[in-house]
Amino acid sequence: MRFRRDQHGQGRESSARLPMTPMIDVVFLLLIYFLVTATLTPSESQLSAALQAEQTSSGSLADLQPQVVRVELVNGVPGYRIGSRVLTTKEDLTALLANLPTEGGVFIRVANDVPVSAAAAAIQAAKDAGFTKVSYVPAGS
Repeated sequence: MRFRRDQHGQGRESSARLPMTPMIDVVFLLLIYFLVTATLTPSESQLSAALQAEQTSSGSLADLQPQVVRVELVNGVPGYRIGSRVLTTKEDLTALLANLPTEGGVFIRVANDVPVSAAAAAIQAAKDAGFTKVSYVPAGS
């Protein structure tokens, strides 16, 4: 770039100025782009709770406790313990779970020394009995 000297002999710097109008246009276009593409999510205080108690004639769903099936070795054989009852077959477990309320769900708590097939059989028995909320819980938890 060539600088000219003015008539007094002192060098005057020619400032290279950027045109402001196109820069303002670009800034506004970027602003509009980010506003349009942003995902606007509601704040957490406006989200509904995942578990809401619905009133029924005899009480609420919050009164129902989930069933707990413990899968553990009984005399070296995988067994299913619900409360004080111990069952040894998947069919017996399915029949017992079918008589229980299904709204609360079921937890399948599996001991560390139990084969995977026994844990899978307990989960399948709960599904066959009509439970939609089936949770697997390892023994360490």
